[in-house]
Amino acid sequence: MSISSTITVQPVRSRQDYHTFVELPWQVPQDRPMVRPMREFERHLFDRGRRFRGGLSASARLDALLLGKENPFYEHGDLEMFLARDGGRPIARIAAIQNRLHNEWNHDQVGFFGFFQCVDGGESGRLATRELVDAASDWLRSRGLTSIRGPFNPTINDDCGIWTEGEAHPSFMMPSNPRYYPDLIQAAGLSPVKTLRVYRLDLTTIPENDWTRWLRMAERVQRGTGVTLRGANFKDLDAEVKNFLSIYNAAEEVANGWGFAPMSFKELRSMAELFQYLIDPNLIRAAEVVENGIPKAVGAVISVPDLNEILRNTGGRLVHPATFWKIFRMKRGHPTRRIRVVFLGILPEYRHTPASAMLLFDAMRMARKFGATEVEGSWVSEDNPSMCKPLEDHGFTITDRYVIYEKALA
Repeated sequence: MSISSTITVQPVRSRQDYHTFVELPWQVPQDRPMVRPMREFERHLFDRGRRFRGGLSASARLDALLLGKENPFYEHGDLEMFLARDGGRPIARIAAIQNRLHNEWNHDQVGFFGFFQCVDGGESGRLATRELVDAASDWLRSRGLTSIRGPFNPTINDDCGIWTEGEAHPSFMMPSNPRYYPDLIQAAGLSPVKTLRVYRLDLTTIPENDWTRWLRMAERVQRGTGVTLRGANFKDLDAEVKNFLSIYNAAEEVANGWGFAPMSFKELRSMAELFQYLIDPNLIRAAEVVENGIPKAVGAVISVPDLNEILRNTGGRLVHPATFWKIFRMKRGHPTRRIRVVFLGILPEYRHTPASAMLLFDAMRMARKFGATEVEGSWVSEDNPSMCKPLEDHGFTITDRYVIYEKALA
């Protein structure tokens, strides 16, 4: 009997399939310390309408309390989950994703895949991956889409890419995978179309006189331009989300035009609701100017502690005694070693000003004040010199790479 005859692929239709889909990442071998997907986040996303757990289940109530009744992605997208089995043993998974907002914004018919996991790096894994990609492709093709691109989990504004280079553990909200994943994906007929970089800087190597010089320079720029910096205002969350959303979407469209799709208010609001309890508001910074006597946010930087340092030993559960204890310790002065800069952007009409450089230095300064010894900038598209060059000029070095893959659907 050939290996191919033992591989079967089916969409997730039962509670048992759903449970297997969510739990499969815990069977995948890993090449570096990392955090596997948080079960609460995956259950919340995949169990649309609580089909598989029921409206009264404890996990459904917990997810609704933490993350809202339904993931905002479904306001503009759909996904279908597929499981691959080898002789009945679950071996791999994938989600086929339609993002209508992306297609409307980019005037294209691109389909996506995400949440790929495979426990086998050999021939069985290659065959299972090919069958999964074929199943996802058929689902996307039936909806009129002409290519499959990914992984996006589930959008470009979430974690994305296949890790291909690097050694240290990935930061919070950055994916990880075994080193054999690129081989599986390419054996399924997909080709690399975009490379994403991870930059890191060891703060302990920066001489004190450099910090002093940068601070004086920032103060001069602030006096000369009228740009001021402030922390996030979590007390008026809706207004702050609107401020940051306008900057995020405008800046990302210019910097990463390829594949860009705007984030919705509800998507960012959902993140902010959860992270306001986990993140020091002074790590999230806004650059403001005064126009007609009214402060206007023109730039922003969003930095988050590397919560993976907290979550690595919690079994993929956000609600866990170790999580509460370590977050309490973090807030009491025991910070994470690394801070990740998730986003740094400026409104296009202010790109000619020094506000971007001010925000980058301020992110480094606040990370140091927080107590971190390393700052990460991720991810940055390899063909985005407007972000790569400032990071490199400040001493950041490339430590990891991720790749996005694509193929046409005939």
